[in-house]
Amino acid sequence: MSDPAAARQRELDDKVEDLTRQIAAVINNAGSEQRQDLREYALELLKEETDLGERPASPASARRDAAFNPLGIALLLGVVGLPLLALFPPVGLAMVFVAVLLGIWGVLAVIFQR
Repeated sequence: MSDPAAARQRELDDKVEDLTRQIAAVINNAGSEQRQDLREYALELLKEETDLGERPASPASARRDAAFNPLGIALLLGVVGLPLLALFPPVGLAMVFVAVLLGIWGVLAVIFQR
């Protein structure tokens, strides 16, 4: 009798080989100018689809928080707003004011998140 793990591996290998033959047939039937693009597209799709299973699942709240970071935006607005204070004071003052507000929001969010 054969090992069940080895039999499962052979079965998976056969499926992968069969799918590879099917993809190769589609690419080979395409025009010569499209073959390289189709090869690259197939590899890109394969990489994207297989990476999804390896990523750790993150909760929805972590994804939502990562999408908007008020501290990062505050720093950016502060760096841009300070030179604008000398060049065009109303715009610079507004940007620095918004940067301070976002900075306070970011600090409070970090404190209350923990």
